Amino acid sequence: MGYLSCKAEASVAVSNPHHNHHHHQSKKEKPIEIQQFQYSDLEAATNGFSDQKLLGKGSHGFVYKGVLRSGRLVAVKKSASSSRAAAHANSSSRTNSNEVDNEIQILSQLRSPRLVNLVGFTADPSSDRLLVVEFMSNGTLYDVLHSSSRPPNWGRRIKLVLQTAMAIDSLHCLNPPVIHRDIKSANVLIDRNFNARLGDFGLALRCSADDYRLRSTPPAGTIGYLDPDYVTPDNLSTKTDVFSFGILLLEIISGRKAIDIEYSPPSIVDWAIPLIKKGGKISSIFDSRLDPPKDPAVRKHLAVLAAHCVRSCRERRPSMKEIVERLSGLSKLVPLHSWNGFAKPCMMVDTIGKQVELKNNDKQPKVEEGEDDDGKSTSKALRNSGRVYSDLGVRGRRGLGLKDLMAVDEEHESELNTSRKTSSLRFGSARFLGRDLQLRRNKSIVVEN
Repeated sequence: MGYLSCKAEASVAVSNPHHNHHHHQSKKEKPIEIQQFQYSDLEAATNGFSDQKLLGKGSHGFVYKGVLRSGRLVAVKKSASSSRAAAHANSSSRTNSNEVDNEIQILSQLRSPRLVNLVGFTADPSSDRLLVVEFMSNGTLYDVLHSSSRPPNWGRRIKLVLQTAMAIDSLHCLNPPVIHRDIKSANVLIDRNFNARLGDFGLALRCSADDYRLRSTPPAGTIGYLDPDYVTPDNLSTKTDVFSFGILLLEIISGRKAIDIEYSPPSIVDWAIPLIKKGGKISSIFDSRLDPPKDPAVRKHLAVLAAHCVRSCRERRPSMKEIVERLSGLSKLVPLHSWNGFAKPCMMVDTIGKQVELKNNDKQPKVEEGEDDDGKSTSKALRNSGRVYSDLGVRGRRGLGLKDLMAVDEEHESELNTSRKTSSLRFGSARFLGRDLQLRRNKSIVVEN
């Protein structure tokens, strides 16, 4: 087992979000140490990649719980191309391998308490590349919202979405910025202290606007969260992540999945935004499993913030810095109370909806002996295929009523009216890689009031 060191100035420090420049670099910061593992070491750590160690699986492949020789808990990612259970073509195998290499490249330069950090990887060219990341002992935000018998209260939800926003903001504030491109609830992990961490950087890009790689990398993301304005490589910007975050915020507010064919309409945007625009219908978008936030101002501002994030015109979406500031203010108005989101904290969900439960007889989550750091479980449970909708061209100002906040910009609405068409994206897998797709420009659906 060996170690690699990355430059200290490449790491990320997250501090008070109210500071003007809340991402700073420490002169005394130690270099990031990335371990190089032997394949046999990780095979032993996961009991030969036993099904009993399987945490989740998705478009990326499989994730296993592992215990290193030191006793530290980790999560080991194994690409689908390296598994006997996978039946992918060579092109798909190369895509999975490229995602692993890309994640190593991105995470080896980052270190933050808001991220699922890289521990190490295997570098032996004769064996399959494995990725080792921190173990997150309480599953994913997807699990919390859609699999828990006791959904989290509003104080907890706002805290989790604020922490996620801070993680994305820390990436966007880098120079050059990191654009995640796959923001979704299945990629938000919950650590042992019940804090949100952003994970899965397989699709992330870190390059300047004139970088050849940025201009040549095809659109990618997850259907239901994918920005419909991102149709060609040169459309990529930090506002692409903002749109996906807006979908995530709607998911947290409503308890509904981004795309759910059990509902009509299946798109969370197509369902929620008309209700938000109507003003008096806002309460109906809040998760029916618990009472909505008591403060009507909290309800209004949460809903309107989500609506602003999914505006059709990306230039008029808020920045992640603005989002962090607004959520920070809302978090002070909603008490956190006690955590009530986990009846079974280690419940994972795979892509076909079958639950994989880790044994845990304790009522409260417990850190296993030998665990010095947070660990990870990466469940990719999205089964979304269907349509991607975006329908907003709205503006908002603080202190205004809901109708003013949601007032449609007449000039922008006029532009949309001249080119209003309906198109859909249909895919069978959770993750979308747009290498061979020809997407038309007219992809927005504007909902009439």
